[in-house]
Amino acid sequence: MDATQHTPLAVGTLSTYHETTLNTDQYELESLLSDRFVLTWRHMSVVGLVCVLFVLLSFTPLTSHTTWLFAARGEAILHDGQLPTNDVTQSLSQGMTYRETSWLSSVFWAIVARQSLEAISWATTLLASISLVLLSINLWQATRNSLLTGLGVLWFALFIWSSLGLGSSQVLILPLWIGLIILSLRGSSNASLLQSGITIALVTLWANLDATVFVGIALLAVVWLGNSASTLLQNNFHWNSLFQDRNFRFAAVTLELCVLATLLTPLGIGLWTEVFQAWSLQSVSLDITSITGLCWVVAIILLGVILRKHQGPLPIAEVLTVSIFGLITLPLAAQVVWFAPLAVLTLIPRAQAALGIASDPAPVPVEASDESNTKPPVLRFAYTLGAVLLCWIAFAISPLSQAVLGGQARTIGELFDDATPVAATRYLRENPVDGLVFAPATWGDLLQSQQGGRVDVYATTSMAYLPQQAKFDYNKLNRGEVTWSKIADRYAINTFVIDKKNQSTLLESVRENHDHWQIAFEDDLSLILRRSGK
Repeated sequence: MDATQHTPLAVGTLSTYHETTLNTDQYELESLLSDRFVLTWRHMSVVGLVCVLFVLLSFTPLTSHTTWLFAARGEAILHDGQLPTNDVTQSLSQGMTYRETSWLSSVFWAIVARQSLEAISWATTLLASISLVLLSINLWQATRNSLLTGLGVLWFALFIWSSLGLGSSQVLILPLWIGLIILSLRGSSNASLLQSGITIALVTLWANLDATVFVGIALLAVVWLGNSASTLLQNNFHWNSLFQDRNFRFAAVTLELCVLATLLTPLGIGLWTEVFQAWSLQSVSLDITSITGLCWVVAIILLGVILRKHQGPLPIAEVLTVSIFGLITLPLAAQVVWFAPLAVLTLIPRAQAALGIASDPAPVPVEASDESNTKPPVLRFAYTLGAVLLCWIAFAISPLSQAVLGGQARTIGELFDDATPVAATRYLRENPVDGLVFAPATWGDLLQSQQGGRVDVYATTSMAYLPQQAKFDYNKLNRGEVTWSKIADRYAINTFVIDKKNQSTLLESVRENHDHWQIAFEDDLSLILRRSGK
């Protein structure tokens, strides 16, 4: 054997061996993943959009309201081992009828809040991201079109962005709601025991998270009625055919079991009493000129286009659900959080069929490619690798990566939005006060919490549980009427936390006449007024 086959080349050249050892024909790269994991640039663009939304959500600041109510009530449940019979967030509500309808959500946020303020932001981001991923996956399965999937995800995000970034019961329920929509409207045409069992499980969990479970029951009922109408039309209104239809009877039993499942809560039948009471308090109409309102208009226009252009009969259940939930949203803006995913998941696939929008072109099989013998098979996963890389970059950029990659934690000022009185909250925490503290209700949520000022506030955003006279007096104080000092004496209010932007009249009143009161703290956002000697 020639010695040069085993000796390195001269200095200045790369060491090598006989060229036969570099014959790549003897080695074949094999992919460990199946072809269903092969993504295209279209898929990667949708993944990139979801990653961008994830990063934006991760930097969405905390607010001064809502989350802290859940945390305070959850702390009371964990401490006492039972549901509170009074609203623990405002002492003036003592004696008023109160039932905790979101006990599981409250316990969840209390446990999260015990960790840190940053943990609340992380939990909100992860829960909202789950909804985005669920929506995007199901849109893709329904349309097989990356552009429509991306537009649907963006439409959904614009529709309810404020709800996605807020730590509440809604962000916990949204994944359940999306799953319920998919099961009821896109489930198998032949009802199955598994589908029914999952539906009942989702409703049971939802009932313990929040009283809004009646929305899910309403969806199941409307879908059942719509499918029943379709069956009647197909059988020329022969009622016997309807009653003998297996899917009709299966859906009816599932609906009945779901209604019974709502009783598997600590409140039992009392949950429905609170549902109707809460429903009667919702009266804020949808602002059509807002981004949410414009998204609602797009949904109505899209529904009209589908009704006009769609060839063949449309499922009555889909038309009924979108129409009913859309109309309810107009006078009750809070219901938009339920209408948004329903509209996106229902209208976009139907619009694709009505407008004749094709699916993405199918990827070329490896066997059909002329270059399959020269290109390593692993290159087919280039866009898959790119999608994974985008996910990692999004995670690394977001604050969630601090637990893994390290980095400097955000300050309190960076965690909260500009409308939150961070400095005033810190002052009250470091300088405890006795007696009631009057503050805007939206600030009261944070001020009363263990994570906030730890003070006894006059009112929170749960003002519905205050006595009627206390509500009237709150409005008088909020408007800055001349009797503000007398009202403060009546309720033994020793401290005012004034929003300088939204309570300008009250600010002027206390500046003009604040005998027996002294300014304890003031910044650009707030002013704290304390009773002299207190």
